[in-house]
Amino acid sequence: MLNLFVYFVLLLLPWQVYAEEDIPVLDAPENAYWHAESRSWFVSSLGGGLSLEKDGFGWVTKFDASGAVVAPRWADGLDAPSGMTGFDGSLYVVDRGRVHEIEIDTGRTIRQIELPGSEFANDATVTPEGDVFVSDTATNRIYRIANGTAAIWLESEELQSPNGLWVSGQTLIVATWGPMTDITTFAAKHPGTLLLIDLATKAITPVGKGAPIAHFDGVISTGDAYYATDWAGGRLLRIALNGAVHTMLSGFEQLSDLGYNPENKQLGLTVMKDNRFILLTLD
Repeated sequence: MLNLFVYFVLLLLPWQVYAEEDIPVLDAPENAYWHAESRSWFVSSLGGGLSLEKDGFGWVTKFDASGAVVAPRWADGLDAPSGMTGFDGSLYVVDRGRVHEIEIDTGRTIRQIELPGSEFANDATVTPEGDVFVSDTATNRIYRIANGTAAIWLESEELQSPNGLWVSGQTLIVATWGPMTDITTFAAKHPGTLLLIDLATKAITPVGKGAPIAHFDGVISTGDAYYATDWAGGRLLRIALNGAVHTMLSGFEQLSDLGYNPENKQLGLTVMKDNRFILLTLD
């Protein structure tokens, strides 16, 4: 059985502010991403609560490895940034139909990469070679960004409204929301499951029997298990390679996307409703 040490790094309510600059640190945080080279956590905020508007009121906050705030508005003026991934000195931030490529050393935006036909771009992950994959939950698509250009890599009803993404070896792990019937309310026919996609053949296979599990947001893999967040149910789940599901934590509201620092086996969790960023160490 896993022993858990939960380190509550930050608890911010909407009316609390960053003392030195009088600006919020988090507002509806959607994703936490660990960048090993800079030894930093990056957390995206939708801004304005659970808002997906193109209003320029989203941002990315930078934390150090212990969870202390380094820059509350490390990248500002975004719309509703969600999933993030990093490669070769750049942070790729998914944001309402496009991806911002931001230089990690400076926080300067290098370019904006449009996702053609995207309706609800959500999460991102990257291969060791630098190919960035982006999920679009509303269109059952996964985009691939190569050499600064995005194209639809896979589109299929089998993706069941894909949300969380994670690359492990030659496999793309997809945490699905469940076949969505109404994008405005997130209503779905049934909860989602975990899928494995072969990066070479694009063949889709389920984890275990592929039974509905949860309305997933984020997913990571530690090699011997998957950890995924149930946004609607407020749970952190550990899913064995054979598909067996164990609830690790529960009682949250809008537990969103997560990141992983493999050096110390630490998960970075974001709680959208409570504006929290949590570091949780797996022993």
